[in-house]
Amino acid sequence: MPHFLNTQANELINWFTTSIHARTQLAVLLRKLIQSTGHELQKVDFPGNDDAERPGWDGFLETSSSNAWIPDGISGWEFGVTESITKKADGDFEKSVRATNDAERRNITFVFVTPRRWQGKVHWVKKMKGKNLWKDIRAYDASDLEQWMEQSVSSRIWFANETGRPSDGVRTLERCWADWANVTDPYLHSSLFATAIQAWNCEIKSFFEKCDSKPLVITADSMEEALAFLKQVFDIPELEQYRDRVLVFDKTEILPKIAQETTDFIVVAHTREVERELAPYCTMLRSIVVYPRNAARVKSDIVLEPLGTEPFRKALESMGKSRDDIAVLEKASGRSLTVLRRQLSNVPAIGTPEWADDSRIASDMVPLVLAGTWDAQNEADRTLLSLLAEVSSYELLEKRILNLLQLNDSPVWSLGNLRGVISKKDAIFAIKGSVSKADLYRFLEIAQIVLGEDDPALDLPEKERWAAGLYGKKREFSGVLREGISETLVLLAVHGKDLFGKHLGFDGALEAAKIVRELLMPLTTRKLEANNRDLPLYAEAAPRAFLNIIEQDLQSDNSEVLGLLRPVGTWIFSTCPRTGLLWALEALAWNPHTFPRVVNILGRLSEVEINDNWVNKPFESLSSILRVWMPQTAADQEMRVRAVKMLLDKHPVVGWRVCLKQMEDYGTRIGRYNYKPKWRRDGYGYGEPLMTFEKIHASEREMIELVLTRQTYTPEMLCDLVSKLHVLVLNDQERVWKIIEDWRISGAPDEDIAKVREKIRVAVLSRRGHKWAGDESQAFLKKKAKEVYDELLPKDIQNNYEWLFRQVWFEGTVEGVVEEEDFQTREKEVQRLRIDALTEIARERGIPGILELSERGNSRRLIGAYLVSDVLAAERVQDLILTCLRSENNCLSLNEILAGALWSLN
Repeated sequence: MPHFLNTQANELINWFTTSIHARTQLAVLLRKLIQSTGHELQKVDFPGNDDAERPGWDGFLETSSSNAWIPDGISGWEFGVTESITKKADGDFEKSVRATNDAERRNITFVFVTPRRWQGKVHWVKKMKGKNLWKDIRAYDASDLEQWMEQSVSSRIWFANETGRPSDGVRTLERCWADWANVTDPYLHSSLFATAIQAWNCEIKSFFEKCDSKPLVITADSMEEALAFLKQVFDIPELEQYRDRVLVFDKTEILPKIAQETTDFIVVAHTREVERELAPYCTMLRSIVVYPRNAARVKSDIVLEPLGTEPFRKALESMGKSRDDIAVLEKASGRSLTVLRRQLSNVPAIGTPEWADDSRIASDMVPLVLAGTWDAQNEADRTLLSLLAEVSSYELLEKRILNLLQLNDSPVWSLGNLRGVISKKDAIFAIKGSVSKADLYRFLEIAQIVLGEDDPALDLPEKERWAAGLYGKKREFSGVLREGISETLVLLAVHGKDLFGKHLGFDGALEAAKIVRELLMPLTTRKLEANNRDLPLYAEAAPRAFLNIIEQDLQSDNSEVLGLLRPVGTWIFSTCPRTGLLWALEALAWNPHTFPRVVNILGRLSEVEINDNWVNKPFESLSSILRVWMPQTAADQEMRVRAVKMLLDKHPVVGWRVCLKQMEDYGTRIGRYNYKPKWRRDGYGYGEPLMTFEKIHASEREMIELVLTRQTYTPEMLCDLVSKLHVLVLNDQERVWKIIEDWRISGAPDEDIAKVREKIRVAVLSRRGHKWAGDESQAFLKKKAKEVYDELLPKDIQNNYEWLFRQVWFEGTVEGVVEEEDFQTREKEVQRLRIDALTEIARERGIPGILELSERGNSRRLIGAYLVSDVLAAERVQDLILTCLRSENNCLSLNEILAGALWSLN
């Protein structure tokens, strides 16, 4: 046997008695001995590590099959490492007797274990058996553990791994997990494999239930990832009985030696040399074989794919990562756990992939990394990749890709017709020494060709563009290649100078800005639509150049950008042409340097009213950026306030709306996350809801001060202030009433006064207003509102009563209608008010006054319904009809009024 498998009692004594950490591992050793040598185990509960100090039995075992070390039936285990062995054993014995009733003890074997030599062991067992308190009593010391470990290869290997002895190329699953997970900051979390375990645990259980000599084949991005998965999947209750029999062989020659002694273990082979060495023993040993993903020569039983978005997010949240951390790591790793491990590791040897050490492989990767992703069945894509790689035919490049797929930790992937690089950022840093200046400028030429291609689908009507392929209106280059080229352009802009500036004299940011200008200038609406999905990446690649292009266009008389702001239908598969531009501007708003320019542009765009059902509108982006409690920018509060002031100055209507948007009721606040850059760190750590009320309150106060200190107010602005009264403190409410009073005294038109008065009635004195009267301050608000309402009585009779006829049902009024009354009572009161109003108008202004009232809003039918009552005598109704007939302009009024009258008569 290999020397490291010869475990001596002295080694057990030294380790368990001198290391504090080792004392918690005694339970783990016993658990492994039981799991690896026992059979028909119903329950094995030996908590170690962090759970070693829990109350109750140190270990509990239930089995229907016994051997020299494992008692039949139920056994309770106690153990200790102290020098006073007999004292410790006596104490545990008495404690267990007190904790267990007589009937239970008759069926339980008491076992005491010490990792020391115990001279009085036999005498102690004989003495305790004489008390006749348990079914049986056993005691094991270091000598017994040494003999028991001779029956368990996995326990000896575990002990070698734990004590740091050279294990000569064989590991336990625990060691494999530690080697994989404990080299990052923070350590990798077991939940990273939750999805894979759920998907494949039944396959593994079925493998062990069958009597098949065929190995279980697992493929993954790397061998290390597959071994880490095995550790986690064997920890689930249904499979833990096999866990301590599993041995991972890293080198040759050790497997045959162990197999000659025992075949009661499970082999994991992750090298082809060990797999070949395993062949003669396949019929005697259960085995698991690991291959790189896409490289297995036989059909895989289990394939470990990159994580989905949601499982990836949850796992990294368990590791304490923020939303921004997760977004960055998702993009940098492609959600591959192997690449994620490299991204989180501080160890240079792990942070760089092994394949990068081979200059030939690194050179082969250059064109693939620059392209990113492509369609291997698309002729245009194939031609472009051939040009980028400088090969005569794409088939030669495809052979290189097949070789790369065979690598452990392969940097590429293949799925159907698509090919791509797992992590572009990871790979571009790995190959930086193999990239030439010619490679970079060849890429820039190709990028202009690919991204400059027009979209023929725009030739079709909007409703038919979803079926562009059926009409033969498709681009030559695939969408995935366009995205891959755009992302490379961003990476070169962000990291190009650091990667290639010193030794190649390459300025990625400068070159990216040139490309963006050439792609978009001269700007047209069609170009913007053709590049809709790419605009966020263009903006990220060249922020200043992109903003210059948009600003210059908006200054022209015939802006092409405004052409994107047309209403869009919501038919099936419809797309919104302005989405790409808004996402691009949202991405640039995160950076404080570009933030003011973005706000100004969005302010100009928000002046255009877009009447469609799409949420993506300039004003929604703008209000999200400046939201007081969840600003979607890294700009500080001072910068945000200056931006709002700028809006109020240059785009006053939009600025006013932004201020009001920030004065929201706490119970109705809903925020959304804006688009963030994919490769730049702009906005990193920002955008989450503010957690301190002081910061929120300070921002709110700034907005309120801006609202309440305007030099002039329109009737619409005053109505807006009235609608926000319930979110203002008492002092600010008084300021609003003062503003309204000053406005009235300054000579406001009677019609505008009626408009503000009506807003007070609906917003404060109506049913809606009653909901605000829950405390003393709100009761005061109603009282003050009633006083102002009375003061704002219009002089013109039409303005005074027009609100009664605006619609059939209206919010309650202060004129005697109590909204809590029953429906019939309320209707009678409303009817009385309307009849009195029409009577007064008829008395003061006659038939022309009634006709004038009917022209306001949609009140004609409603007025006609009341005219046949006591308001007008029969001859007066005839006069009304004759008056309408004599006037062409009033024919519509006549029809509507008569329709209402007939309806009332019926």
